[in-house]
Amino acid sequence: MSDILHTLFNPLPNAVMTVLVGVLALYWLYVMLGGAGFGDLDLGVDFDAGVDAGAEIPDVHTGDIDTGDTDADTDADGHVHEAKTESVFVKFLHYLNVGKVPFMLVLSTFKFLSWICTLITTKFLLVDTWGWKSILILIPIFAVGILLTGYATTPMARFFKQIGYQGEEEIDFLGRSGKMRSTIKGDKIGFAEFMVERNPMKLNVKSHTGEEIAYGDQVMVTDESDDRKIYFVTKEITL
Repeated sequence: MSDILHTLFNPLPNAVMTVLVGVLALYWLYVMLGGAGFGDLDLGVDFDAGVDAGAEIPDVHTGDIDTGDTDADTDADGHVHEAKTESVFVKFLHYLNVGKVPFMLVLSTFKFLSWICTLITTKFLLVDTWGWKSILILIPIFAVGILLTGYATTPMARFFKQIGYQGEEEIDFLGRSGKMRSTIKGDKIGFAEFMVERNPMKLNVKSHTGEEIAYGDQVMVTDESDDRKIYFVTKEITL
């Protein structure tokens, strides 16, 4: 037993991956005890919903993006580069079958396979002599883990398709309350965070009336753009 524990937590890469898998095991224990369904395993990951501000790049004609600390003007070249980055990212998610398979199952598969690869790699390579630098071995291991996850989730995707799994239901943000994570005014576009079933989600937002809305203000979604990439908000009045 002591030999197994020593292997699981030595060297450093083994310890890191064992802790991550341990946290994942606690999550699945919570899911089983709580009786969560497939929809609860998505954690808001949806290709078409456009609910993650980091994944959506506003059009260059809509104004400036305010990150809270500095204002960034988007130009034509910048927009093209961002669009290419987003396209590559979406293809990456498609390779992992995110959307076809619940996100937490994809993440769990990746962590488990990476953990196994770490245990095997550190057994044959004397990484314990590298000291803290041994953690760098996780970079190629994660790359291999991603490759294996794509293959491992492919049969899962076929299974979920057969049982009629359609991914997470579309989220309606109109009327929802959230908190600003940047300052906006006029046509500036910023970010606001909303809690959906205890999961934080960030949206690209713009002041509906053009008035200044400061970082940390409570806001309410009053409208959305046609492509649902930008949501209009107003300050939430509290009595």
